[in-house]
Amino acid sequence: MAFNEDSSVSGHDEPWIQWFCGLKGHEMFCEVERSYIEDGFNLYGLRTCVSNFSDCLDLILDRIGPDDSDDSHLTQSACTLYSLIHARYVITAHGLDAMYSKYVAKDFGTCPLVQCGGQPVLPVGLKDDLGVDTVKIYCPKCSQVYHPPPIRSSRTGNTSGVDGAAFGTTFPHLFLMTFNNLSPDPLPIPTTYVPRVFGFRVHKTESTSSAARAADAKSAKSSNGDSPAQKVDGSDPSDSLVRANKRKGRDEASAPAFLLESSKRRRKNNANSSNND
Repeated sequence: MAFNEDSSVSGHDEPWIQWFCGLKGHEMFCEVERSYIEDGFNLYGLRTCVSNFSDCLDLILDRIGPDDSDDSHLTQSACTLYSLIHARYVITAHGLDAMYSKYVAKDFGTCPLVQCGGQPVLPVGLKDDLGVDTVKIYCPKCSQVYHPPPIRSSRTGNTSGVDGAAFGTTFPHLFLMTFNNLSPDPLPIPTTYVPRVFGFRVHKTESTSSAARAADAKSAKSSNGDSPAQKVDGSDPSDSLVRANKRKGRDEASAPAFLLESSKRRRKNNANSSNND
């Protein structure tokens, strides 16, 4: 788990866990109880995930001070270890209670979808493995996953400082199952935004037909541009043919009815003569 220049350990007097949770972009973290970390059973399997496991644990539990651990690599490893511990802690009874207070206070933010009306969200990881993806927010009303707002991330405007594995894929759903009174009603379908033009709803096939027309126009333009029969002056000879056909159609449409009938009889007689021969 990466940390930025704001994560410097020099000069802070508060406990390491409190300092870590107070870093910019770490608003979603809760403070893991010291007794939970001191229980070796809760840390089973984490020794192989970070280097200098014992030193990182001593740093997290304030057994060594920041002046004794002025090592960015050790601090980096300690942040990674705490994230893994945090993912286990938030799905315990005490951890869920700690996250309950943050959820009610909207410390995790609200859903960016307008129709959800400021519904509080929960942090979620799309993967349980470290270094795969950053933390996301899950809205229990629309059941969608979003990127957290940049204000809750690092100075660069991304969420590279918070790994999704620090919360895991289980937490938000177990949280809502535990506190089912917090589960909102699902977003009703009629509240879905409806595109309109001058007050009229846009037909669903309009976007498809518009895309098809654009593709046909692009294809026609491309074929005309590659045609060897195109004039030097840039005009297309097919344009004159089209105009001629249009004029012919107009002439036939404006011709008197008796002339058209006479022409039809003449063509019919010619066809009969040919058959008799």
